[in-house]
Amino acid sequence: MAPRKCSSLLSFTAKIVCIDFPWIRLVLLWIVVIICSLVHQFAPLADSYLNNTNNVLNVYFAEWSWAWTSIPTAIFVLLTSYVYTLGTVRDMLKHQVRIIIGTVLWGVWVGLFLGVRQWTVSCSDRTFGTNSTACEEAGHRWEGYDISGHTFLLSFCIFFIASELSVLLQWDSIPELLEKLGTRPLHGEQTSDRTDELTRDGVHADDAEATAASLEWFYRLTPFLWPLFCLLVLLTLLWGFILVVTALYFHTVGEKLIGLFCGTLSWWMTYEVWYTRAYPGRPGGGPLGLDGAHMYSPPQPGQIDLASTRPSYGGTGSRVREE
Repeated sequence: MAPRKCSSLLSFTAKIVCIDFPWIRLVLLWIVVIICSLVHQFAPLADSYLNNTNNVLNVYFAEWSWAWTSIPTAIFVLLTSYVYTLGTVRDMLKHQVRIIIGTVLWGVWVGLFLGVRQWTVSCSDRTFGTNSTACEEAGHRWEGYDISGHTFLLSFCIFFIASELSVLLQWDSIPELLEKLGTRPLHGEQTSDRTDELTRDGVHADDAEATAASLEWFYRLTPFLWPLFCLLVLLTLLWGFILVVTALYFHTVGEKLIGLFCGTLSWWMTYEVWYTRAYPGRPGGGPLGLDGAHMYSPPQPGQIDLASTRPSYGGTGSRVREE
């Protein structure tokens, strides 16, 4: 498949899979969890392989869901950021910081959930007080308020993957964006301030080389994004399925909703608040503006006005060669 057609198909598929309205995805997830939790509360399902905590999905996937999510996502971000940061190593590493922040959030919340459980633990028969051994020997349950860590982490992973895949929504516009960027100085510099070699169009030679190299790497790397994209989509579907199983078989309604709230809050406070305003920025941030941060506002120096740019698929007006 021609690289340009490959990128167009990738963007088209991403627009179908990654709902381009995050609040729709959020509302759907909350509705599903609430309905399944109510089923568990008022019409519990019969025991099955799925509510066995030793089942394959729980042991090898749910328990390791952050590793399954973060590793391929980090590779995906590495490859895509090489293109949309024009190969700037510092900016590429900056986009990896979101993976680190997600890992820290995971650790903090899990520690907090375990702390809550420890603080509230007691015997289901209050007459046993704090004697856990006697409580369990008598056939009672020694338990605390067990906020659903699975519900938190699986929901956060779903939001996390969808947000990182959002750069693909405009992936097919990169050749034209690079063409447009190649006709102006990068990083907000004026050509009149540069005294070394210029191209025939008045663009600094290093700038032209940077955009040309990024275009070449765009064509080279796009085919490799397909398997990563498919893997991340499959993981999203798997996390959604395990989340439904968790809501149908485990925890109380309150424990699941608190876990879901923590997952939603973590995503919203990072991707919708923090990253839109400060370091390390949203996915796609860089000279090409794939993060959409300036789509409806004046672009920053060295960035392209995305609002006036549309993908070009050939024709006399485009200087981008179809491979």
